[in-house]
Amino acid sequence: AVIAGCYGRIRAQKGTDVFVDAMLDRMDHDPALVGIVMGRATEKHQGFEADLKARTTARGHADRLLFKPEVPVWQMADWYRVLDLYIAPQRWEGFGLTPLEAIACGVPVLATRVGAFEELVADGTTGALVPPDDIPAMTRAADAILSDPDALTRMGDAARTHVLTHFRIEDEAKALIEIYRALLAKG
Repeated sequence: AVIAGCYGRIRAQKGTDVFVDAMLDRMDHDPALVGIVMGRATEKHQGFEADLKARTTARGHADRLLFKPEVPVWQMADWYRVLDLYIAPQRWEGFGLTPLEAIACGVPVLATRVGAFEELVADGTTGALVPPDDIPAMTRAADAILSDPDALTRMGDAARTHVLTHFRIEDEAKALIEIYRALLAKG
């Protein structure tokens, strides 16, 4: 099986329906594909989630497109590591860390060009970037990546290297210390 996942809040803004539609389209001709939607729909968005589940059942893929409940933050790395591809289909995002979490676990990422995703995902190297709210583009990109096991491996390896090169916690801490020192020097 090849496993693709979309984690986080379940609502239209997060593009969960874009992920579901792209997975359903691919599942129609790829019996090895498994999809995981993991997260929580708040009360206001529970109808949206119910509709996604109904669409999945109607297409005959409820056994392979799984809706899993939110898990504690300390378990998330394990859930990323089971994936072959992480998909971040947001329509809008203020910042967004799930792609960084996925690439830190060595998982390639297919994301929309919103929030900080363009700074986190190296298009063509650690994954791919597509326009927001473009289901055909998301489906084409998912097809291209998921149908090429060598690309999945290459992008996964590059993802981990990318994080270690550009997003080390030690570098973040050093940058914060420099900000505080500059502010204290002015004081």
